[in-house]
Amino acid sequence: MAPDEPDDVPPMACPRCSGATIASTVRTAIWRDDQLVVVEDIPARICQECVEQYYDEDVSDALRLLMERGFPTAEAKKELQVPVFSLEGRIRVRSELPEDTYLD
Repeated sequence: MAPDEPDDVPPMACPRCSGATIASTVRTAIWRDDQLVVVEDIPARICQECVEQYYDEDVSDALRLLMERGFPTAEAKKELQVPVFSLEGRIRVRSELPEDTYLD
């Protein structure tokens, strides 16, 4: 058990990589149509190896209900101004090396 975990939280191995997980809180960004919503203070288990996040059934239900309600603006904890970037015109296409080129 991690030092900061409550005694009532059982240890859990990551189903993806079998690494150790710890209890923490996370935030996630969710797109709904053209609206970006950030949900904070989500209890989760986080794998120390692959950083995968796992939610228990109660947390998943709370997230689902919030989504079904359409993320009512009146219930938002705060609002963020988010800059939006584009990679259009920023992607450099690499030229391929001839087949007989060897790199050491």
